[in-house]
This record gives sequence, C-alpha cells and structure tokens, in this order.
Amino acid sequence: MGIISNIPILKKIIDIGYAMLIVIIISALVGLILAFPVMWLWNYVFGIYLEINVFQAWALNVLTGILFGQRNSSK
Repeated sequence: MGIISNIPILKKIIDIGYAMLIVIIISALVGLILAFPVMWLWNYVFGIYLEINVFQAWALNVLTGILFGQRNSSK
C-alpha cells in the first residue's frame, strides 16, 4: 500500500471504488429486506395458485420500480 499512498489520484480512485462497493452492498441488503413484505403479501393473496420466494419478490420490486418509478422532469 506504500505505492498507493504516494499517488494521490490512485488513492482517490480506490476510495471512490470502496464507497461505491459499500453503497451497492447496502442497497442490495435494503432491497432484500423490503422484498419480504412483498413476498408475504403475494403468498397471502395468490398463494393458492402460485407462491414466490424472496428472490422472486426482490425481482418483482425491481421490475415495478423500473416500470412505475418516479420520473423527474426538468421543467
């Protein structure tokens, strides 16, 4: 790590990479936690015909976020 501390731009790039990795991991964990209520609701309503697991509920959250997400306009 001695070389990295001598080159400021390389240290900055590595710090940004670590920050991005932490944000991605925290986002994935929060998304997974928020998938549980979707899974429980889906299984309660449609459990007779089709049950889903937590990863399918997570994918359903992502899909609905893409389809019905908030759109910002620059007006």
